[in-house]
Amino acid sequence: MDKTIIRDQIKQYTKDLISQGLYRKREIHDEHKDIINFSSNDYLGLSSEKNISEAYQLGFARYKSGSTGSMVVSGYHNIHKELEQEFKTALNVDDCLIFPSGYAANLSVIALISHFKINVLIDKGVHASIYDGLKYSNTKYIRFLHNNLSDLVLKINKSLKSSVIITESIFSMSGQISPLKELSKFINDNIEGLIVDEAHAFGVIGREGLGAVEQDNLSQDLVPLRIIPFGKAMAASGAIVAGSGEWIDALLQLSRPYIYSTAISPAYTYGILKSFEIIRAADSRRAKLRELIYYFRSCINSSGHKWRDSSSPIQQLQLGCPEKALAYSLKLRDSSIICAPMRQPTVSKSETGLRVILNYNHSFEQIDSLFEVLNKL
Repeated sequence: MDKTIIRDQIKQYTKDLISQGLYRKREIHDEHKDIINFSSNDYLGLSSEKNISEAYQLGFARYKSGSTGSMVVSGYHNIHKELEQEFKTALNVDDCLIFPSGYAANLSVIALISHFKINVLIDKGVHASIYDGLKYSNTKYIRFLHNNLSDLVLKINKSLKSSVIITESIFSMSGQISPLKELSKFINDNIEGLIVDEAHAFGVIGREGLGAVEQDNLSQDLVPLRIIPFGKAMAASGAIVAGSGEWIDALLQLSRPYIYSTAISPAYTYGILKSFEIIRAADSRRAKLRELIYYFRSCINSSGHKWRDSSSPIQQLQLGCPEKALAYSLKLRDSSIICAPMRQPTVSKSETGLRVILNYNHSFEQIDSLFEVLNKL
């Protein structure tokens, strides 16, 4: 193909995104005292904590900055094993595997399911990484309506044997909490178990912040794999998959992102280990976060906008229009408030709008400032 034609196609693609209000660009988000950030996943406010910063500094003083290889070649170090052991004990599971990212972990879990030709039932609202895993592995799946158990019953009746149900414990866009306990009641001879992405629940809910699976007291027999990314309440990067020994071992054998990615830094892993200790002792932070959520929901009662029903730190304002979502975000920015627009393909057109994320460092006054601007739009 002629280079000019390729260039013109690329330019037209970008122009089309701009005209549809779907063009994305990066913005620098350095810390600034006058900026209120309602788009950060830092639920417990740990990213700026001095003791965590010091833990990372100590990690780089004690351990190698680079792992030097894949986990299955030369990159698996004692500190990695120690972190896996801490999660294993806390979550009462057989074993764990550390991944370079939550995205890589979800791709790997789906590849495992595909390899054994396990049938998949997924909540319609699961994360893009799960959909991508299904697409890349060419895995057939059946979707049920978001958090709709009645629809799941209908879909199970149409599904084949040897199936798993995949869901998020707190959904990244709607903020709604999955009814895991009710879902676990579907497990029988045909449904092997639940696969749960705990990205937005870990650190936020459950005993010691250990997530929704722990909160609902579900064993690894019911949830053979749970995915815990470190990029949210842990204020880090990477992920861990925890669960039943047979599943974890098979995941190690089959996961290409695990086998062919350089393991995360041993020094960095030490910082994550210390962050995990702090998260488990952060009940006071979780209590304040619950107070902020309750206050936010009370403000919604006097709002003229359409909000999703959510009892988590994620609150979704539905505007149904990408141009409007972008305009609202820019108006908030004019008032020194960051709240990124959520648009297709991340959400459907009807769910297009703003995603407000509450964290420990917010105040009631900052929530008032947000609604003061929104209520004028």
